[in-house]
Amino acid sequence: MKLYNSIVYLKFFILFFSSTICYSNEYLENFIIPSDFQEKALVLDYNDSLTGIITISPKENIFSNYTWLNLYKLKVRELEYKSWLHDRLKKEVHNIIKVERLIRGPDSPIKDTLFDSARFSVPAIDDTIKKATLNPEWFCDSINSGFNKEGKYYQLYCAYPLGGFKFYLVLRLQNINNVYYYISASSLNNIRLRKVLEIADSFYLFK
Repeated sequence: MKLYNSIVYLKFFILFFSSTICYSNEYLENFIIPSDFQEKALVLDYNDSLTGIITISPKENIFSNYTWLNLYKLKVRELEYKSWLHDRLKKEVHNIIKVERLIRGPDSPIKDTLFDSARFSVPAIDDTIKKATLNPEWFCDSINSGFNKEGKYYQLYCAYPLGGFKFYLVLRLQNINNVYYYISASSLNNIRLRKVLEIADSFYLFK
């Protein structure tokens, strides 16, 4: 009987010790960040489904607020990736309003006569805003997949025309070790967007 109790106790101890190690064995998220970009903790006011982890943006310049990459961790374990990305797009597309304010603002560069053609395209901007509000997928490619160091991810790529400008918005969803990670990225020009997506491609976990 004593031998049996000892074996039971030993099994319990091993199980408890193993589960404790697995629980504390957390991974840290990381990117390879160029010298002209900066990384900060992403703090959310409140969200019942996402946890903010990292936000990356260019070091201070006048347009740095419009180029960014945000990394989140989802609190849910099961989802349908297409539905989730399309639902999330409806929340992310509100960022287009910030760009609209930049273009229409009193200090906007297109107030100069040099940009008459862009200024005269305001009705087209209104049309984009309306369509983006009602159906944000209108300006997006079909969801596709890609790979990084951690495996496969799903991506939704969108480009919203705003007169002579474009607002680029890219959403990525990836399941790693049964945890969903979500990346949102944005820029006002394709060259800068490629740089941001290079950073996104470098995403990896380490202990």
